[in-house]
Amino acid sequence: MQASIKTAGIIIATGILFGLALSPAHAADSTDTVNATISGGNLSANPTAPSAMTPVVLDGVHAQSSTGTAAWTITNARGTSTAWSLSASVVDFKSAAGSVDGDVRTLAATNLVITPGTITAGAGSDAAPTAAAVTMSNAGQTLVRSTTLGKGTFTLTPTFSLTVPANTFRSNFSGAIGDSPLNPYVSTITFTIA
Repeated sequence: MQASIKTAGIIIATGILFGLALSPAHAADSTDTVNATISGGNLSANPTAPSAMTPVVLDGVHAQSSTGTAAWTITNARGTSTAWSLSASVVDFKSAAGSVDGDVRTLAATNLVITPGTITAGAGSDAAPTAAAVTMSNAGQTLVRSTTLGKGTFTLTPTFSLTVPANTFRSNFSGAIGDSPLNPYVSTITFTIA
């Protein structure tokens, strides 16, 4: 009789362990919240004038053109759909008076045309805006304008073209005529991005 009781005890214990091993795990329900705050950055540009424009030799008959290029980057990291524009105003070009040439020589700002050219959108940016040639003046002129799709980084290489009419005065000599350097025609360009 004792032998049968021990066998039954072993079978019952094994059945309980086997049942616990096969029962599904019982996990508690869980909900987690993940927060990610995204702050807007800045609207910026690095517009510059060409470091030098091509020299011009007057021929008394034809208008000439002095040209140059610059490399620009515009970044709109504000993270909004607010439109933006890059504009410029130009002060009249002047050749400073020299020791012999006493009069300041002037070329109107309207003789300068800036052509933004092809604008390339950087990786992950909205489509690039388009822009046409703009005749400059003393008042601000819009060079590049985005609409609501203007987020990201954009690069361009604008061309500056200064028309020099046939009847333009030459640059003034800084000192004695023929023996000193010429005072170039100089202007100040003010760029604004907003």
